[in-house]
Amino acid sequence: MHPKVVWRILISAVLMSATSWSGSIAAECLRYDDVVSLTGRLVRQTYPGPPDYESVTKGDEPLIIWILQFDRGICVAGLDSSYPSAYSEREIQLVLGADQYARTDPYAQYRHLLGKTITVTGRLQPGGARYEKRFVLAAHEIKGARP
Repeated sequence: MHPKVVWRILISAVLMSATSWSGSIAAECLRYDDVVSLTGRLVRQTYPGPPDYESVTKGDEPLIIWILQFDRGICVAGLDSSYPSAYSEREIQLVLGADQYARTDPYAQYRHLLGKTITVTGRLQPGGARYEKRFVLAAHEIKGARP
């Protein structure tokens, strides 16, 4: 076979592989408003609240949120520039019911799962101004700890 023909075949094969590889990455990304099931460790984080939103130790109300932490980063595909994208996101804020902070009854029934690996099914939403994190999972179902 002529060297130019071999070279063209090789370049074509590389380009086709790269195209299918990037397509598979996009296919694996989570999309906003999709119902997804994610597995990770349930932890809580504390942020300063009113009156100054600066320091819990200086008298601001502690606002506790629940986070699902992942061993490996996840991909989130933004719809447009107003929705953030991420390729290696390691945590997502969980929201149960109408209250984003862990101070209501929906949170109390799952408190025993803190620190454990769980699977959460819910709708992926952008975080931003209303939430503490960039990505939020509005949970519909939480399955208990795995060994």
